[in-house]
Amino acid sequence: MKQLSWIINISRPRFWTYLAGPWAVGMVTAANEFSDFGHVLFWAGMVFFLWPANFFLYGLNDFADRDTDQWNPKKGNYEGLYASAQDKTLLIICGLILSASFLFGWMLPSIEAKYVLLLWLLLSSFYSLRPLRLKSRLFLDSFSNVLYILPGVMLYLAFKPLSTLSWPLVFGAWAWAMGMHLFSALPDIVADRSAKVKTTAVWLGHKNASLLTLFYFAIAAVLCGLYVAPWMGLIGLTAYCGPSMYVFFLSESDNPKMLAVYKAFPLINFICGGCIFIYTFFKYSLLG
Repeated sequence: MKQLSWIINISRPRFWTYLAGPWAVGMVTAANEFSDFGHVLFWAGMVFFLWPANFFLYGLNDFADRDTDQWNPKKGNYEGLYASAQDKTLLIICGLILSASFLFGWMLPSIEAKYVLLLWLLLSSFYSLRPLRLKSRLFLDSFSNVLYILPGVMLYLAFKPLSTLSWPLVFGAWAWAMGMHLFSALPDIVADRSAKVKTTAVWLGHKNASLLTLFYFAIAAVLCGLYVAPWMGLIGLTAYCGPSMYVFFLSESDNPKMLAVYKAFPLINFICGGCIFIYTFFKYSLLG
């Protein structure tokens, strides 16, 4: 039971919707009728992006981050502290998930969707792993978090041609992902600085990184308002820009307060993503 608990916890259950949610939103934008949700590919993807994909992403992250996690206030309480004795188990499971991803890729009906899955695997691996370790490279650490929206793009392209993809919405979602990454890096500034990992947040400092986070979220909210619905944009401005402004006025030493806001984001993302899903579902009259 202890091993099973570790296997579940390392995949960050509170963050499972960060990958599965975009997959579901991709389906609601690609579906023509309610029965499309019964497609085996949709449910296979929901299963894959709920646990296996998250274990692969966060497991490799913990494996590669042992130099910084010892200083990280999020570890040991809010998130478990990884131990080297778990290396063999983790790498075996990640290998099995990687093998399963090729079977999942075989199920994708379009070459564009297959390429997106390949891109997701590469970014999920080399965000943490050397020699690239994108998480330690200025601005690429946030840019590479496009991986969180790729499940939605993947599913859309599985059923729709590339020419119909809304690039403003893709860029808006990408801006949201970059904002989420930079916001999550704010409580890690001291730990990353101690480990000499020069993330964008470390390089910019708390105040400037908070402002850039606010900028990313504002872009995402504006594009959502323009291309989804104005009221959705207002929700986005309130839900994401509000916390960013609050954190801006904190000091770098106010880590407990920053962590408290950080812990609220899984619920914020679930509510906002759910609003987009429900709005799109009824906008296209998928119930018939």
